[in-house]
Amino acid sequence: LTPQNLHPLKTTNAYWSSQPDSRENIIPKGLAMRSLRLFPLAAAFALSSALNSNAAYPDMILTNNPAAYYRLEETSGTTAADASVNAVAAAYTYNSGLTSPQLGLPGITTNSILFNGGGFSSDVGYVSIPASALITPVAADGTNGAPFSCELWVQPTTQPATFSVPIEMAQFPKGWNIYVSGADSGATSYFYLNMPNGVLFQGEPDLPINFLRWYHLVVTFNGTNALFYINSVAHGPYVVPNYVPAIGSSAHVGSGQGVGWTAFIGGVDEVAFYTNVLTPAQILTHYQVGTNSFRAVPTPPSFLQQPASRTNFSGTTASFSAVANGTLPLSYQWKRGAATIPDATNSSYSFTCSYPADNAATFSVTVTNSAGSTNSQVATLTVLTNLNLLYNPFSITRNVGSKAAFRVVANGAVPISYQWYKVAGGTTNLIPGATSDTLWLSNVQLADGGSEYFARLTNPFTSTESASATLSVQARAVNVPITGYARVVAADDPVAYWRLDEPDGSGTATDAVGSFDGAYQANAGAFTYGATNGISNETNKALRLTGGAVVSIPYALELNPHATWTAEAWVRPDSNGADFRTVFSSIYNFNFSTALYGWSVYQHPASAWTLSIFNGTGGPGFFGSDFANIPLNLGSWYHLVLVNDGTTIGLYVNSVLGSAQTTVAGSGFKPNGINGDPGVQAGAEVLGQRNDNAFLAFDGGVDDVAFYNYALSPGQIRLHYLNNIKLIITKSGNNVVLTWPFGALQSAPAVSGTYTNVPGATSPLTNAPGASQKYYRVQILP
Repeated sequence: LTPQNLHPLKTTNAYWSSQPDSRENIIPKGLAMRSLRLFPLAAAFALSSALNSNAAYPDMILTNNPAAYYRLEETSGTTAADASVNAVAAAYTYNSGLTSPQLGLPGITTNSILFNGGGFSSDVGYVSIPASALITPVAADGTNGAPFSCELWVQPTTQPATFSVPIEMAQFPKGWNIYVSGADSGATSYFYLNMPNGVLFQGEPDLPINFLRWYHLVVTFNGTNALFYINSVAHGPYVVPNYVPAIGSSAHVGSGQGVGWTAFIGGVDEVAFYTNVLTPAQILTHYQVGTNSFRAVPTPPSFLQQPASRTNFSGTTASFSAVANGTLPLSYQWKRGAATIPDATNSSYSFTCSYPADNAATFSVTVTNSAGSTNSQVATLTVLTNLNLLYNPFSITRNVGSKAAFRVVANGAVPISYQWYKVAGGTTNLIPGATSDTLWLSNVQLADGGSEYFARLTNPFTSTESASATLSVQARAVNVPITGYARVVAADDPVAYWRLDEPDGSGTATDAVGSFDGAYQANAGAFTYGATNGISNETNKALRLTGGAVVSIPYALELNPHATWTAEAWVRPDSNGADFRTVFSSIYNFNFSTALYGWSVYQHPASAWTLSIFNGTGGPGFFGSDFANIPLNLGSWYHLVLVNDGTTIGLYVNSVLGSAQTTVAGSGFKPNGINGDPGVQAGAEVLGQRNDNAFLAFDGGVDDVAFYNYALSPGQIRLHYLNNIKLIITKSGNNVVLTWPFGALQSAPAVSGTYTNVPGATSPLTNAPGASQKYYRVQILP
């Protein structure tokens, strides 16, 4: 390989590394903190010795006494030899008739292997290394992990769709593995070390993965702390409390089956396991000798992935991509038919297609390097004009005063426009402003019962109408008093609101404002009704859950909008656990690997609040934790608010937006359910556990849970946390207008008082400014 194949050799006596900081256990990209560290003097001598001696890479590894060492030199067969003294052979395993892994590709000294299948691990091949204490050292207690190291060279060839796994010594939630992040986590991929009992570490943000380049990855664990080396640069140390190895599990190279993620796409070479901790000097030497030991074979380009024909709807983005191998650097040039496309010089090409101009157009790419060039196969673009109605609105029954929602789902040529209509008394009327895929109705009344609603959909080529859905309206069975803190919440117009103040033995958690009563389900646990709450100046009671007791709320579209939304709860953690505890959740789980929708908020085993959202593919999973509150104070109340503002999904803790956040587009978030039909990708909202019972149940207090069909502002969240309201004064001509949600308006001639009620004042109140100053406040009445 040419020097361009590898990250530059750092020849100074210093390097950048992440400081040990529990905030980095799970963090968004770009937030890692770095500090300057010095190479030990011994490391510098080791580097000099290695470069001067020109030592053979495998001889050098063997002098460090690996417990297992798979050089992956084979060119055929199904056995991967162990070059260590233990000689425990591994197996090349091929699934579904595929030829991945491919053997005999250029690597360190001679050969490497290539995984080119992609997809989930049940569909592709991998290397299986037999379970033993050689690869999974166990402490004397027979349960916890003993010190170990593992190193390998990897060459990611393309960005995976979601997390892919070059190596795993894991059977979730035990053991460890390395991830390559996928397109669903952002445009740039990074390496992650995952040890389920505490570490999910991302590589430095200034070291993104450059595809088709080799990386030297090393994991070390000394019995307490883990280090993750990327090209000899150490990250950590990271405290891994109660690390439990995957005893009895095989190690897998190129597979993610043990952790439920996708197989690796790329090259792997020189996999070694040790029952001791490699020193920084040893790791540096291995990296330096390895970078000078690759079999350099000048080869012309060849395609690992050809551009494929596509079918797109008009107005959508058509994308073609190719992956080529060969001596670097590689240059790309895309063509449409025989014509060169200006500036289309990357490995992928995308554009917005239209009908009929782009229908039946053909695309190809030429890849060139110093050894030659090659042309790809021709891919054809088919452009459709369809307007496909996928899901009709679903008929519903709602309580008087509640919100109600109907949704229609379609795809096809874009843009698609919507217009909703109401049919009542034999008359069809257009609903002004109802021009999105979801129709929202507020404060429905008995008179609205029996009305039907449908949508007319239009794209540039055709139009269609949905079926009608019927709204039934019923009287509210229980009227919950809106007093105290509830007035603050109700003033911001929630879709649903559970005060959780029912008396002992209650079976129903009443929705105070909506139509979505929950069920108290003790399961094997118990409820404590009438528990003390943690809300300032509030006397209303709370609920305590323990032992698996939950509040389950049947699925409804209104609780799972396909636009902006907010979920809010007061919670009190009373104990930690060895695994994630679910605080509240909105999830539909058809298959953990392939069909998981919605969101969850967890209590992290490391004692933090964690956000997890899903996109229907089994990922992306955890997006970060609010480590600002580590450790959580058991027995203390926290105000948690999960907000989707259409751009970002973030978790507020005690009115502060923490690091637990992600973008909607980057994550591909998809809500639980589709069109209000509980039979279509829909699951219950649950307080205290996931509805699929994954992970641990929550142990602690829960109070005043509310859902909204819009994003609460930071100001609103702050007022909810403080149990307060906002008095607003605005100018209107020569007057001022005072508005407030509830309470008694008071005034005083000085800010210090004395305040008295303004007689007959109701919001909004218009006042003409006088000659002297006047101060106003609102007294919040019970």
